[in-house]
This record gives sequence, C-alpha cells and structure tokens, in this order.
Amino acid sequence: MAPVSITAHFPLGVYHGHAADGSPDPFPSPARLLSALVSAAHVGTAAPGDGTAKPQYSAALRWLEEHPPDGICLPAAMSVGIGASRIFMHRRNGSIKNDKYKTEVRVVSDGCAFDGVFGWIWADMPDDVRNAVSRLCEDVPCLGEMDSPVVMSTEPVEANWRLDPAATAFTPGGLRLRVAAPGRTGVLRELYSQSRPLKPPSASADAFHSTGDSVRTFPTSEECLRTVRYEAVKPVNNDESPWGDVLVFSAADGTERAFSAERRLGWCVAFHKALIKRIGEGAPPVVTGHYQRDLAAPANHLAIQYVPASVLAQSTLKVASGAPGAFLVMLPSDIGDDDRAVIWRALIGMTQVRSRWAEARLHRLGEVVDARTFWRPPADGTRRLWSPTPVAVPEVTRQRGKWTFEDAILLSLGFVWRDHLEAVPKGTQGYRSLAAQVREHGAGAMWYHRITRNPSSYAHKMQRGMTAQPYTALLSAGDLLADTELAAVGQSRHLGGGLLVPADLPAELAQSVVGRWP
Repeated sequence: MAPVSITAHFPLGVYHGHAADGSPDPFPSPARLLSALVSAAHVGTAAPGDGTAKPQYSAALRWLEEHPPDGICLPAAMSVGIGASRIFMHRRNGSIKNDKYKTEVRVVSDGCAFDGVFGWIWADMPDDVRNAVSRLCEDVPCLGEMDSPVVMSTEPVEANWRLDPAATAFTPGGLRLRVAAPGRTGVLRELYSQSRPLKPPSASADAFHSTGDSVRTFPTSEECLRTVRYEAVKPVNNDESPWGDVLVFSAADGTERAFSAERRLGWCVAFHKALIKRIGEGAPPVVTGHYQRDLAAPANHLAIQYVPASVLAQSTLKVASGAPGAFLVMLPSDIGDDDRAVIWRALIGMTQVRSRWAEARLHRLGEVVDARTFWRPPADGTRRLWSPTPVAVPEVTRQRGKWTFEDAILLSLGFVWRDHLEAVPKGTQGYRSLAAQVREHGAGAMWYHRITRNPSSYAHKMQRGMTAQPYTALLSAGDLLADTELAAVGQSRHLGGGLLVPADLPAELAQSVVGRWP
C-alpha cells in the first residue's frame, strides 16, 4: 500500500493561525487539519445540507481520529514579523456602538511563511479513506484564519519528521503536535450546533440594535485531543547514488510496438534535442554534457533512457499507461536546484518528440520517482544481477598489456562511480586502478556477448579512432549499486544505452556464478 499525503499550499505565501490561548501557531497541526476536513464534510459542497455528513466521509474522519499522520513534511519556514516586535493595527470588527463602527486592536504580521508545501503523510491509509479525503480537500477554503486561504490536495510529498510511537512525556527534543483522538469529530459537531442552532432566532432577537451589537464568538474545546511526538528524519546519504529524481514519459508512435533496440539511442537523442530546444539558449551543462575546460566534469549528468513496457513492469511505478514503452529522464543526484528547475519547466507540457523515423506522443506518468527505489526488490531466495539494455558500449579502446573485455566492462562501472572512488590518473595505469577498485567492491561480469550487427547504432559521437563494441552481459555490481537502484553504464549511458535492468537468479545458482554469497 503506497503512502498517502495531504498537502497544503498557501497562495498568499503565509499561514495565519492561533491556538486557543491566542498565541500564534507556527504551522497547522494534524488537529487543525481534521477540523478543516470536518467542516468540509458537514458544510461543504458534498454535504447533505442538514448539518450531517455523508457516511463515507464520516467513516474517513473516524479513521483519521484513530490514526495520526505517520510523517510530517515541514518546509523551511520563517516568521513574517519584524524582529521580536509585534505590529498592531486598528480595524473595524463589524459591530456598532453609539451609531459608530467599533474598532479593535489586532496583531498583524504574526503569520509564518513556508518555502514549499506543508504535508501530512500516512503509510497505510485505505483506498476508501484516501478517496474521501481527496474529495474533502477540494472543499477546504482556508486553514487557520479566514485570511489564510489554502489549496489542498493529495499530491505525494516526502516526510522530514516521523511519528515516534514509543515517545513519552519525558522523551527529550522532537516536535510535539496536537492530534485528534477518537470522538473529536463529535465534539466539533456539537460545538457547531451550539454556535449555529437549527432553530432560527426570533424577529426581535435578530433585529438591528444601534448599541450593544457585538461580534459573535464561537466556543472552543480541548476535548478528545492529545499530543504526540515527531522526530526528525535523518537525511539519506545520496553521495554514492549516481542519479536521484526520475521523470517517466510514456511514448507511442502509433505502431503499438516498442522502439527497436537499434533505434532507442536515436529516439533518446531526439528527446534530448527537443528538451534543449525547449530550454532555449543557455541550457546548463548538466543537460548538454559540455563543461568548461578548466572545470572538472562530474561523473554523470542528465540521462535519457527508453524502456519497453515489459521492463517498466519490473519497476515500482504503478501507473498503467497502455503505451508500448516509456522514456526515463534521470537527473543526477548532485544537480543544483536552479538546473533542476530549468529542466522541470522545459518538460512541462512536452507532449511529443520527433525522430527521423516517426513522431511519438508523450504522456507524463505519475510524479517524480526516486532512482534509489525505482526497481522492485528481488524475491526471497534470489540474488539480483544486472543486464544492460539494450546494450552497453565500452568507453575506451583495448589497453596495452594484459587487458580483457571484462576489464573494459568493470571500467564502465568505475566511470559511473568515479567521484566516490579513489582518484586515478588518466591513461592505462588509471584505468587499471579504477577497474581494480570496482572488483574490490564485489563487481564482476558473469558472461558477455558482443553485438556485431550495426554496432554504430548503439553509440553516440564515438571518439576519433574508436570503434563501437556493443555487448550484452550479466553483471554483478557488488555493493556499488543497491538492489532497487536505477543506473546506467557505458559510453551511451546518458542517451539510450547501458541501462541496468534486474536479472535475478536463485541465490544458490548466483553463488556458483558470482563466486560468493550475496
């Protein structure tokens, strides 16, 4: 069951909310979220109109009472106040006394600005609850004060605070938030009934009075609320992960067939050219692959791969597009925020790509995928090995002295992870050292087979004097690559070649092939 997130985006950039004692809230608590959803269920567009809620919404609210969020996505935030001072203003409050509008002193600029969306995450929310909550989010106009409009949805976000179910009142640190307890919905419904009775007031009671007319106040209650602790999520170490975010686009050229192996590189080159054209002048080096001569180029940059639907079925992506294949746009894990934004803006609305063979329609599938968890984990009792699809191409020619084709394959792995291995000089000596380091990490080639038909179809801009030597293989990446991680190797790893696809073997067989236990 995939995690479910509820997100809150504040169009004005600032959240305004106050606790029962009048102190400002730095951000909306899970208890406030439930209150907003209860209001949407009983008085929103999906409500029956008699002060009750439909059964599916009542059931969803009861589930939320019993299950606080497993995680919180709290973006960077700052108070919009000026220093430690509090700014006040006088404004009319809607009441009249002695034929004059009454004014009151109100605190201004005590809200909080967020650098991104706020989110609540549940790891195991049932589908019926998710569907009901998603509908209720559409009816939430504001979160906190009336001057705090909000746009709520169920887009996925990643938690940076996790619920600590074992915490006690004496557990130090962490983030303590108010959450609902069973019965909170009933408490809120009763408070609403008290403030807005179904019986209308009499004519005399509802008449205008020039004096003594006051602003109505609404009752509050702390009943059926409790406090839980959240602890900060330790950041995941991405240092040794070649790629991070992955965007997936289904592709169909009208033939209902996947692109042939010999044409995949050409299609990826066409996609790459279309992307650069959409970016326009000044495309960043992470896209073009061209870096200044005086700057050391990173090991990996933007990669564009094509996979048929049969290969995509091995991934964790749960979107069934019906297309015969899809493009994978892989962003390196060390990409800067500015370059990431440039790429995302260019990809928005990209609906077609034209190659020398045909035109393919594109459709983005789902949200951003994490390259570290792209593949499904291997089944119990199996060992994960890898096969480059459609083929891989070595980056260097045969070296002098003792040099095997397996050395060239391991060197390709070394080029991908070279920024995290011991630095080596250029040339044969450095290549041998890099391949040796890869062996020390448990990598190896179980078998390989060279492709001799149309080898140039699998390489893009080979260096002068080099001949493309594409191959298929069964590889072990050792501890360089996690079982669920997405990566590519070889000369064309950035454009249509060398994508490492799972090729699992029974553990006993893998031991005999690899020569070591997993």
